[in-house]
Amino acid sequence: MKEFATLDKAIELAQQGYAVYPLIKNTKKPPKGVAGYQAATSDQNTILAWFEKHPTYNLGLRLDLSDLLVVDIDMHEPTKNGRTSLVQLFKQGLTLPKDTYIERTANGGVHYFFKYVGAKVRKIDVWPGIDLLSDFTVIAPSEINGKVYEPLGGRTLADIKPAPQWLVDKLTGQKVNWPSERAYATRQKKYTGRLLDEMVTGTTQGNRNAWLTKIAGRMFGVGADPKTVYNMLSVINDSFVDPALPSKEVNVIFQSILKRESKGVH
Repeated sequence: MKEFATLDKAIELAQQGYAVYPLIKNTKKPPKGVAGYQAATSDQNTILAWFEKHPTYNLGLRLDLSDLLVVDIDMHEPTKNGRTSLVQLFKQGLTLPKDTYIERTANGGVHYFFKYVGAKVRKIDVWPGIDLLSDFTVIAPSEINGKVYEPLGGRTLADIKPAPQWLVDKLTGQKVNWPSERAYATRQKKYTGRLLDEMVTGTTQGNRNAWLTKIAGRMFGVGADPKTVYNMLSVINDSFVDPALPSKEVNVIFQSILKRESKGVH
C-alpha cells in the first residue's frame, strides 16, 4: 500500500461527510485507546492525528451515521459459500444491483454497498456466507496479509444505490428464504440450473478466456438473447472471475461467439 494512502482516503471520505476510524495494520481491530466504530469521526484534525503517526493503519467506515448497508459475500468456507447462496436467491428472482458501489475484500469476498434507512443491524449468516451490516465495515484501501480491499468497476461511494425492497423486507423481519438444500438435491437439476451453478463457481487466472467463451456459448445454447448474453458475461466477469478480464477482452469473446452463433442460424 502506498504510504499515506489510507490517510488520503480517510480525509477524502471525511470531506464527503462520512465518519471513519483507524484499525491496526493488517487487522480489523481498532488500536488501543480507540473505541472502534463508536470513535468514528469526520473531524480532519482527529483523523490526521490517527494516521500521520501510523500511515499503515487500516480504515474502518461507520455505516449507520450515513444510512448505509453492506451485504458481505464470503466465499472462504465450503459450507458457507455466499456465491451458492446468491444462486439460490437468484432462482427466486432476488438479485443484488450490480451498478452500486462494490468492493472486493482481502479474503476474496465482495462487499455490496446500499443506501438503507432502518434499524442498525449486524446479522451474520442471514443466508450461508452472506452477512448484513449497517453498523460498520472495513473499507479500501485497507490491506490484510498483502491483499487489499479495492473498488470494482471504477465506482465510488457516490454511486451507491438504494437497497432492493426484498432485502429491506428481510431486515424488517419478513421471511425471504428458500427450500432446504436437501429439497434441491432431490430435485432433478436441469441444464440451465447446472449452467447457473457453473457461472457463480467462477474461475481464476490461467483459464479465464476459455471459461468465459464456454459460458457464452452455453448461454446462447439455452436461447438467451445476445444482449442478455453480453450483459451477463460482464456481470460474471466482474463478480466471479479472479482477476477480472479487461472489458475489451470480454467484448472480443462475445463477438467471436456471436459470429459463430450467427453462422449457425443462417
